Amino acid sequence: MSAQAQKSATELNTEERRVTKDINLVYDFTEKPNRTQLKARSDRAVVAKLRADLVLPNDKILTVDIDFDTASGYHNNTMLVMDDFGVEMLVTAFAVKYGQQFADKISNAWAEKQHQDDLRKPTYLLVQKPIIEGDMPKIFAVCGDRNHDKDGTKSTPQSIV
Repeated sequence: MSAQAQKSATELNTEERRVTKDINLVYDFTEKPNRTQLKARSDRAVVAKLRADLVLPNDKILTVDIDFDTASGYHNNTMLVMDDFGVEMLVTAFAVKYGQQFADKISNAWAEKQHQDDLRKPTYLLVQKPIIEGDMPKIFAVCGDRNHDKDGTKSTPQSIV
């Protein structure tokens, strides 16, 4: 099949949907087998992977695949927080539910580099629901550090609370 024919076939299986003026979704309806350990609910899909193009401070693009079916610790995800307003909402919820000291940890993690030699402050926070009812959620401040792969081994990030 020629490249043009492949492109046309692919285009037939996609649909673009504008959610708001600054959010467009492109659905690829090509059926693929589920090779993850994740299971959908009977009435709701489950996010297995996201691909994000991050605009860096130097105006370059960094593409990040966020895979929720790995041994990295990113299971049971609840929220992806990407800006100051989202952090403000999360901090308010934590202050009410868990206490101001935990809310302050979130604010500080968002406002500062995680390590002194990091390139930038975190790009997003991942919030993970507790495994045990009544425990506190884990929160990961992600994508600001220089080395995502420390010493050639994948490192599991630590929760900021």
